[in-house]
Amino acid sequence: MTDFIRPVKAAMIEYLLRVAAWRRAKANEYDRDLRNLRSADAIQELAAYIESLPESEPRLVRLGQLGKDGDTFFPGQQTSYEIGRFRFFDEAGEVDAFLTAVVDLAERDAGEHGHFGGKLPPGDDPWE
Repeated sequence: MTDFIRPVKAAMIEYLLRVAAWRRAKANEYDRDLRNLRSADAIQELAAYIESLPESEPRLVRLGQLGKDGDTFFPGQQTSYEIGRFRFFDEAGEVDAFLTAVVDLAERDAGEHGHFGGKLPPGDDPWE
């Protein structure tokens, strides 16, 4: 398990720091919008929190299963969207609770796989 989770943590932290940098760039683009700066700080706090977690943390293991592609953490659409908005509108979000919510979002993202209109007939589903 240790060999699996270490790269997951590193990939997740790298992803989060890139998103935080993007948020900081948005703050500059939008006249130092404090919401962007608050969100960037929160995303960096999330990265530091993930760094502090034990390698066996079940949420990290699950996120690795759902969002790791090779050496890269690549969360789904809704997961990415919410990570990029962490504390953007409300500064009260708790990091631990947000990480749990991210796992839930990643589960839903992984479950979509093109099933927006329901199940396809057997043999017609490219995601099966």
